[in-house]
Amino acid sequence: MKDTIHLPIANRKSVLAFENKVLNDTDIEKLFEAARWAPSSYNDQPWRFYYASRKDAESFSNLISCLAPPNKEWAQNASIIVISTAQKHLTLNGKKNAYAKHDTGLATANLLIQAESMGLASHPMGGFDRDKVRDVLNLSDDYIPVAAIAVGVYGNFDNLSEENKKRERMPRERKPLDEVAVKI
Repeated sequence: MKDTIHLPIANRKSVLAFENKVLNDTDIEKLFEAARWAPSSYNDQPWRFYYASRKDAESFSNLISCLAPPNKEWAQNASIIVISTAQKHLTLNGKKNAYAKHDTGLATANLLIQAESMGLASHPMGGFDRDKVRDVLNLSDDYIPVAAIAVGVYGNFDNLSEENKKRERMPRERKPLDEVAVKI
């Protein structure tokens, strides 16, 4: 059944092996342009993506420092590190946006699928220090750090630690379709 869906969706995997290369600005722009077109409640587009490219060593290092130690090991080789955030309140009326994280997830999915369609590796992470992200990015209280995302050029698995080599070689598995789509 996997072969019946759009290939960038079917092939996307959270990669651990990145090659230490800089992405050009046009490719980075394409990633965020794809994210920009995601659907959102009231078309509020509550997501904000903060990113650092490895070509700006200081900014890149600042975002890497926010990652959990196991993620730093491999993410430090990515081309860009992204922090997704969600605005808590609707711009329209100031009311709490119950769908902010959901909508940010949709935008992130677009970014990840775009990366795959461009032949780039990606890996979203929950393992990061949200308080440190707030400090590094000087986030207002109306924004919630949602995820960290590494994007870059596919790298050589042999450069990973033994533990991460095992993780990288694990098959990409999903729950059965009838477990996630329940007909009533």
